[in-house]
Amino acid sequence: MIELLNKTVGQCLKETAQKFPQRLCFEHREWSCTFSEADRITDLFAGRLLKQYGIRKGMHIGIWSVNTPSFAFTYLALQKIGAVCVVFNTYYKVEEMVNTLQASDTEILFYGAGCKDTVFDDLVPEIKKRASKVRHFYRIDPQEAGVWMSEDSFRDDEKTKEVMEEIYRTEAMVEPEDPSVIIFTSGTTSEAKGAVLTHYNVVNDVYHVKHYMHWTEEDKMCCPASWFHCFGLITGLTGCVVNGFAIHILPNFKTKRVWEAILDYHCTIMVGVPSMYLALIRKPEYEGRKGKTLKSGIVGGSPLPPEDYLEICERFPNMQLQTSFGMTEASASVSFTSFDEPVEKKAVTTGHVMEGIECRIMDIEKGVEQPTGHEGEIQLRGFNIMKGYYRNPEKTREAFTEDGWFRTGDLGYLNEDRELCISGRLKEMIIRAGENISPKEIEDVVYRSGMVESAKVIAIPSKFRQEEVALCFTEKKAFEADIQNLYDFMSKRLADYKLPKYIVRMCEFPMNASGKIDSKKLREKVLELSEKKDESCCEFGN
Repeated sequence: MIELLNKTVGQCLKETAQKFPQRLCFEHREWSCTFSEADRITDLFAGRLLKQYGIRKGMHIGIWSVNTPSFAFTYLALQKIGAVCVVFNTYYKVEEMVNTLQASDTEILFYGAGCKDTVFDDLVPEIKKRASKVRHFYRIDPQEAGVWMSEDSFRDDEKTKEVMEEIYRTEAMVEPEDPSVIIFTSGTTSEAKGAVLTHYNVVNDVYHVKHYMHWTEEDKMCCPASWFHCFGLITGLTGCVVNGFAIHILPNFKTKRVWEAILDYHCTIMVGVPSMYLALIRKPEYEGRKGKTLKSGIVGGSPLPPEDYLEICERFPNMQLQTSFGMTEASASVSFTSFDEPVEKKAVTTGHVMEGIECRIMDIEKGVEQPTGHEGEIQLRGFNIMKGYYRNPEKTREAFTEDGWFRTGDLGYLNEDRELCISGRLKEMIIRAGENISPKEIEDVVYRSGMVESAKVIAIPSKFRQEEVALCFTEKKAFEADIQNLYDFMSKRLADYKLPKYIVRMCEFPMNASGKIDSKKLREKVLELSEKKDESCCEFGN
């Protein structure tokens, strides 16, 4: 039986540092630090946050950055003093940042250099004007040459006995049931919801993951998953300090960098969404390359067809690739396939739910639990389920049944071996390269353009990203909408990953018998037009 830990993230880092002081903790290309160094640096930074920045337990503090050592140190220092860390998607534009900053009551934002072609310094002045609740904006990663925070970054007066005693007193006040992080998740509405997870939630989730994945302190993780997502932040970064394995820090996913981490830096474990694994094996320049150093990995975030799973396994011959089911509201992980199962079986289930978590399949129309082999909504109860959505009691009530089960919005069934099999989604969410996208959010922006009469956003199958976004619209009478202008309007208001790959001008929508748009027929029509390169279907290269 796996014990449940009554510890905070900060306590776990300190205990790991005491147990393995000289073991590698973080690695970023040629830079690295040990667990002892990470613990000392984050203690000192916690003191600076208290003294210089005035941060206290319970305050909501944001981080907006790609994965860097500075992100890791900031996150862990905030965890130690009991501040609630709010993480923001690095692809957000100004409007999305303003909305989520305000919705989360973030008081201070630490932000990095930028993401891809976006320079955050260019966006921050406008965000400052509109996000009135944020008192201060602080730039992390001031040195772009790879010189990261160290003990030498702190003055002597920040290291005195009196200062350190105050830091330790503050850290001792943080309780396992205190909120640890707020992570935003998309659903069927345009409203982003901030899931509140406690230290108890995240510590126990990753502690269980270590058991199911057979990870040890000898391992080094390649984690291309972004830390603004639960998968990267909890399973990756938090898992590192709770379980004592090293992590090779990658700013974001790039196939070349991931292959370097595997082959040159000898990573032994990897976590990622299906599109990441597929890009590694299907890009022509890496044809035939095999990652023999990987011994275990998690693939989750969206369904993976069995043939794709088997193709990935062939290219990583020594890796036990475990399919997994999870979600933000469940602290990242819910179920895993077993190590000793044949790959053919792993390819068609997401395994058994972890010990300490209950799962039931419900017929939501009849309100009764489904027997083995019958499909229904997956509902969960256990140690890893969120407290609720921040400052959103209505959505929180909708997310839970009257008897306290969390409604995932995913469809599935339990097979004869009580393994969880995913079969679909109740919600219309699109999952593109692991990113959850709300169709309604895109539709709302489209209507604001004033260029369309009606709009419908749907998912289209994709070889690399699994699903692409397609926008179908009808134009207003006596008005010809310019598709490029419509795309430009959206690009200023939506993160790049939400922008449609296809925009289709329709004369009318196919309708079903109940008078609603027939999404299945619409999807078939878009695929047909895209294959024909029909001029009514414009393709964009995002």
